[in-house]
Amino acid sequence: MINKDSLLGLLAALEENSNLFSLRQSKRAKRLIFRVSIRNGLEIVLPRLYEERWVLEAITKSKPKIEKSLAEIKEARSELKPIFIDLPATESSWEIVYRGMQDGNTNIITETSRNLEVPEKPDDVFWVPLMLQEWLQEKALRYLPTHLDSVSIKLKLSYNKVRIKRQKTRWGSCSIGKNINLNRNLMFMPSEVVDYVVHHELVHLKVLNHSPKFWKELGRSFPNYKNSINQLKYLGGKIPEWALV
Repeated sequence: MINKDSLLGLLAALEENSNLFSLRQSKRAKRLIFRVSIRNGLEIVLPRLYEERWVLEAITKSKPKIEKSLAEIKEARSELKPIFIDLPATESSWEIVYRGMQDGNTNIITETSRNLEVPEKPDDVFWVPLMLQEWLQEKALRYLPTHLDSVSIKLKLSYNKVRIKRQKTRWGSCSIGKNINLNRNLMFMPSEVVDYVVHHELVHLKVLNHSPKFWKELGRSFPNYKNSINQLKYLGGKIPEWALV
């Protein structure tokens, strides 16, 4: 029967990265599946019924693909422990100093005007990003609602509630109930791009779709919106891994 140890012996490249690799069998799978993610590493899924020889041959042929995937996972995970954070929205930046875990301060990030002192767990690669995401959420809660309020007053468009959260596919949204959501990762955008997203969602209070009428309304209040859209598309692919995992 195929198990993790047998594959480690088959693929020497996996031995030094065994913590990034897992194997399981699925009753629903009909073929051999390779799943790659920064959180779960490389997962090989075996189908419910399989011939051992066929699987071993298929995995051997996939050795270059496996090695590439493991290298990509290692590189991505190395970005989970940054040495510098820049938040263009508020024109702020910090150097990061890591400290060992101490009693009573395991969940505390100490901040000065230039530095962040962050606790770390050497055996938990996702501990630092968790700490930094909580810190980022606080920064976003201080900045984004205030900016939304100021633009709302300027445009004379009132909303109901605002929520700041991590959104995977949207930078913002506006509901029929006049509730607005803003993506906390907007903090990695320059202020003019944040301004565009805020204007975009507030204009949805008047036109709740993306019809020509909407873009005309947006153009009146934010004439340079096309340039901001291009910036958002480009910079959206540069959000640091620690904020996404």
